[in-house]
Amino acid sequence: MLDSVSSFPGDHLSLSEYGDDFGDRFRSLRNADVWKLERQQEFHEPESESWMAFLHGHWEESFRLMEADRPALRKMFEGLAQAGCRVRRVRVVEQPLSTYLLWELHSARIRAQCGEDIRVITPEALSAFEQEGPVPEIVILGEEVTYRILYDAQGEAEGAVRHTDRALLEQCRSEIAALHERAEPVEDYFVREVAEVGTPRAR
Repeated sequence: MLDSVSSFPGDHLSLSEYGDDFGDRFRSLRNADVWKLERQQEFHEPESESWMAFLHGHWEESFRLMEADRPALRKMFEGLAQAGCRVRRVRVVEQPLSTYLLWELHSARIRAQCGEDIRVITPEALSAFEQEGPVPEIVILGEEVTYRILYDAQGEAEGAVRHTDRALLEQCRSEIAALHERAEPVEDYFVREVAEVGTPRAR
């Protein structure tokens, strides 16, 4: 299903519409999980001060900003746990690491330490789904909705397609969960492949 979700009809949402829809649904989640599949290797997040600092070579400032978010992240994931919710993410990582992925892995490590279940897989794990091209970025909220996130040519978010078909949701979730089960915890990957910012291996 991950290789065909783009062919299913859905509601096209602008970036602001997606943000509002996601926010309302996310805040109302109870006893349900969030699943994410992240495939792209290059993104641009001009709204993130940490990313922009990293992009311009100000790594210490970028990491300082990440650390400043730690208390809020810990509080958010504690609140989700109290509501019976977990956030589980599968991040596909290609070598050599892109500049964006190097930054994101630092961010993901902090998020994992605060309570998000983030795991890493290689593109080879997706080979069965990628006979005709990369799978899309997917977010699933509980039993309600599947979002296919849309990006422009520079990797900047521009909206989403919202799917409410239950069978589509269940199949996509099952496939992402199977990938998650096979994947490596981001902490283990980070220690082995990133280690320290002085040896980034970024392309």
